[in-house]
Amino acid sequence: MVIFWVLWMICSASALSGQEKKALDERAYEEWLYLQSECISPDGRWVAYEQRNKMGCRRIVIHGESATDTIVRGRNLKFSPDSKFACYELYDKDNKSSKLNYWMNLETKDTAFIPEVTSAYFIPGREAMLHLTRKVTDTTVLNTGIKYPLTDLTLFSLSAGDSVRFTNVVSYKYAGDGAYLLLSQKKDSSLFVSVYDLNNKQLRRLDPVYDGNFDFTAACFNPKLDKLAVLKRTISKKDTIKSVVIFELPKFKPCDSIIPGSVLLPEGFGKLAEGALQFSESGDRLYFKIKNSVSDVGDTTRQKVKSDLSMWKWDAPYIPTMNRLHPDQIRKSKFCQYDLKKKRVVVLSDEDMPYFQFPQGEVEDLTLGFNNLNYLREEVYKPASQYDSYLVDIKTGNKQLILRKSFYLPTISVDKKYVVWFEIADSCWYSMDTKTLTKKNLTAEIDDIFYNDEQDIPMHVTNFGLAGWTDKGHTVLIHSKTDLWAIDAAGHDAPCCLTKGMGRKAGIRFRYIKRKDDERYIDLKANLYLEAFQHRTKKSGYYVLTPTGDCMQLVFSDHLYKNLKFSEDRSHCIWRRQSFTEYPEVYKSDSLFTEIEKLSVSDSIQQSYLWGTSELVEWESFAKDSLQGILCKPENFDPSQKYPMLVYFYEKRSDNLNRYNIPSPIATVINWSYCVSNGYLVFIPDVVFRKGEPGASSYDAVVSGVKSLIDRYDFIDKDRIALNGHSWGGYQIAFLVTRTNMFKAAVSGAPVVNMTSAYGGIRWESGKSRMFQYEQTQSRIGGTLWDKPAEFIRNSPLFFLPQVQTPVLIMHNDKDGSVMWEQGIEFFMALRRLDKPVWLFNYKGEGHHLKKWENRLDYSRRVMEFYDYYLKDGKKPEWMKS
Repeated sequence: MVIFWVLWMICSASALSGQEKKALDERAYEEWLYLQSECISPDGRWVAYEQRNKMGCRRIVIHGESATDTIVRGRNLKFSPDSKFACYELYDKDNKSSKLNYWMNLETKDTAFIPEVTSAYFIPGREAMLHLTRKVTDTTVLNTGIKYPLTDLTLFSLSAGDSVRFTNVVSYKYAGDGAYLLLSQKKDSSLFVSVYDLNNKQLRRLDPVYDGNFDFTAACFNPKLDKLAVLKRTISKKDTIKSVVIFELPKFKPCDSIIPGSVLLPEGFGKLAEGALQFSESGDRLYFKIKNSVSDVGDTTRQKVKSDLSMWKWDAPYIPTMNRLHPDQIRKSKFCQYDLKKKRVVVLSDEDMPYFQFPQGEVEDLTLGFNNLNYLREEVYKPASQYDSYLVDIKTGNKQLILRKSFYLPTISVDKKYVVWFEIADSCWYSMDTKTLTKKNLTAEIDDIFYNDEQDIPMHVTNFGLAGWTDKGHTVLIHSKTDLWAIDAAGHDAPCCLTKGMGRKAGIRFRYIKRKDDERYIDLKANLYLEAFQHRTKKSGYYVLTPTGDCMQLVFSDHLYKNLKFSEDRSHCIWRRQSFTEYPEVYKSDSLFTEIEKLSVSDSIQQSYLWGTSELVEWESFAKDSLQGILCKPENFDPSQKYPMLVYFYEKRSDNLNRYNIPSPIATVINWSYCVSNGYLVFIPDVVFRKGEPGASSYDAVVSGVKSLIDRYDFIDKDRIALNGHSWGGYQIAFLVTRTNMFKAAVSGAPVVNMTSAYGGIRWESGKSRMFQYEQTQSRIGGTLWDKPAEFIRNSPLFFLPQVQTPVLIMHNDKDGSVMWEQGIEFFMALRRLDKPVWLFNYKGEGHHLKKWENRLDYSRRVMEFYDYYLKDGKKPEWMKS
């Protein structure tokens, strides 16, 4: 396998020396490299990533300061917390479904196989300690008759070379940055729970009174690591009883408990629920969940014969296809907090406010709660949920309604003094003092745009997002259309544009990049990194905001930059850069981008094939909109020649000017790189829509764009232009061919052709009614079928199909969960009845997108045969013949 990989890479890299470049073909699909899973070590010294292709070749590449190492057949590499070791998986060369586990010393390059292990990973917080598991073949049967899968668990210190093993483990959990391991084990026919101290290497069994058939389903340590809370599960042949037991550390003796039927719990809620168990930051409170102690008992008088009935009720909160919890089921559980000092339980959520946000931070007396139960019936035909929002007093459980029927949930400041939310009524951000409940408009007086002023769908207005609260307490960072603002929720300090208006002046969109996914607040004393994108030119890059207030450009060019990741010590970072012609390789630099190094080489195959270029084009639509689009040209383009052109569109796609297209068979729409390599121009126009006129809007944008290019460029063969689109693009194509005959052929995937019949249909993947799409989102009618019947009919291609003169190829699959495949059938049957040339592909069992490789290959072949026949005078394929 190693020899094969090396020979394959050498042959690929030297292909140009032996032959001329060729057009992309199916072989390219299999050869092309996919780069993924890039990561950087905590100290920034090492970078690793995976490369693979469809032929089964796979490898890990590790870049050090002075050398590069390759691990053939490797995947899932992880660096140790001390950056001295790595662990990874290796596929067995004789059995690719089997994986082997290895570890590697990054300095010495020594590697070792870890035998008889099903998984291996480094324990967070430990310098270089591996967690190794091995499944036990036997399944334990307790004396209660309950079966449990068993695992053997080993902790192996790579730096010290020693290990400790635990056998017959049922469940386990780490806590305290890897300081403790809580685990339950089978001993004879019972379960026992212990805590292993990784620092002192001591195993302590919890108090013997809890031995026996005792397992845990959730556990947490308090921040000081002197208390352990366990959601204890006592198992018997008759029942499983859950209770919370709190142990005092390091004695591991029980010091408190919450048991079913306790007077601490509210009446009717005598059971503890699975899941949530969490200490407060102070460790004085424990959050948990309870549920109704009364079991549901149905009608038992006639249970001998059961009907298979799905009942749809007009006043039910959900339709059966949505498969959601009924409000009564949601109301059967409550969030609570247990005050360890006062020994009392406070209910934090109830029937009117079932959703609760765990309080975070040092100030923990207030939090937020939410309720959408009153609006569930509307959710069936609305694009998003609406909520009532409450302030919740953690000490007392008292709640106060602060927002009613809002699409945007509020967020609470670090010091719990303010909440902030976006108000759709006036498209502004607001704050509220949590003591006085005084509202303040934060953005009305700022000379900037904080709502999406280009939104062309008839739903509630959207915004550009809140970056987060700062460590200063009640300062919040909010994105405008282009810039980033620091705004005092109290209104005492004037708003400050951190990007100094550079975004608005240069047309650059700045967006904050989180330091880590679970970031609680933004540290203004550290460098803040921003993603930058210029709409007019499609340039992108990164900027940094320094603690001194400077906004510095780090990198900005005619490329698309993505996936910025920092080492844990923030000394170095990696990212990926791409363009239409440049593979998205991995780059590394110091934190200020002064020393940039390209690490990966993944484009050697590309050198063997004809490629192409992309350029930005602009025009004015028939509706007088200024639009942009992408024109892709073949390599060795000759402007004196005539080229056929394929037109693909959806909504706005011009921001993808610098996106690299890996050659791959069609899942939905054409691959741009493949088409230009095979001698086609590809035009991707932006489409903007008007409420109530989606079809005409598409015509105004697409046809005007095509005509502007024909008028501008002699190299476009105006008699050999075809359309390609899928889903919403498929609908637009169905509409366009009823309005113009300028296109020689059209491929329409998963189209809606009859909005009146599609309106009441179901999106089977979500189970939701399609009504919201027409009333408020993508289909843009802006009302119900009964409010706007003329608009539904006017925008339905079905009623105008007698005008079609363009040959149409339809792909619509019978398991489509987004667009009912009956729409494709309506399209086909109507054109067939009208004696129009039409073909319908149904890949049986496939959904909205093709997933099976063989189906994607087949569809790609047929689509290109279809285009070649109509646009290149190619041979008529057999499947098109009668």
